Amino acid sequence: MELILNIICVLIPLVYLVAYVIKQNKKRKKNYLYGLVVAIVLALILFVIRLFILTIVPVENKVEDNKETTTVSTTIEYPETNTTTSKTTEPIMQFQRLEVPTGGEVLGTTSKGYEVKKIDGLYYVDGYLIANKTYDLPKTYNPGGVNTVVRNAANKMFTAAKNEKGFSLYIGSGFRSYETQNSIYNNYVSRDGKAQADTYSARPGYSEHQTGYAMDICDKNVTACITSAFDSTEQAKWLAENAHKYGFILRYVKNKDNETGYMYESWHFRYVGTDLSYKLYNNGNWITMEEYFGITSSYDDKPIGE
Repeated sequence: MELILNIICVLIPLVYLVAYVIKQNKKRKKNYLYGLVVAIVLALILFVIRLFILTIVPVENKVEDNKETTTVSTTIEYPETNTTTSKTTEPIMQFQRLEVPTGGEVLGTTSKGYEVKKIDGLYYVDGYLIANKTYDLPKTYNPGGVNTVVRNAANKMFTAAKNEKGFSLYIGSGFRSYETQNSIYNNYVSRDGKAQADTYSARPGYSEHQTGYAMDICDKNVTACITSAFDSTEQAKWLAENAHKYGFILRYVKNKDNETGYMYESWHFRYVGTDLSYKLYNNGNWITMEEYFGITSSYDDKPIGE
């Protein structure tokens, strides 16, 4: 989408300028200044419209090579541990968790006994990168796009959805930089007010999208995309029932906004690997990361140990 907008911003003024020059030549006139000025003004107007569209509608950034080197294993295995209620006999593809950088500072333990570590300004709980209303990300943190391991797992999930149901799933919004999230959040605040915006949009520096591990999923054949209208679709139901098989979790669970800090989002999924995704899936009764690890998600709270 961004590429198309860039082409439009250049092509329309260029076409106008060429047409104007041809017209002047037919009239045997050599005054091209007016046409050039109009073309420049037209280009500026289109550029402003482009910026407006890109801030209102989240656009997935191009994926670049990520520093993560973990590979995805597709070996069929039975997990040693599964949900908190019962163990399934369903064979699964094991999608590994992402590697954690070494070093850092141990800040303490959560109420559930999990270690909280800070590495290069990022917070890890039991080795999982956390980004919510309590645990923020550095403004300068920019992995460059959706993590390669995460994208590979998503592609396998999308292929399965296509084969099983004929769905055409895709990433509606993947990685977002601090600057992009800042624009999106401020637009929502201008429209709905800060209190309301905080129920469904992360402040800059607090969004999971900035980690490169999260994505909003849509379907090419469904009009509803990144809105509550997606909740009632067959695609949303399939994702809620199958995403855990590919290492993804439904991040913002229904009726658990008091834990996550956000309203239910049937389209927002976060990659954690199958070791954790099966536990949080909990036979369809999703558990949030906050509940499982014993951490909070509130702008009024500070990270454990700080």
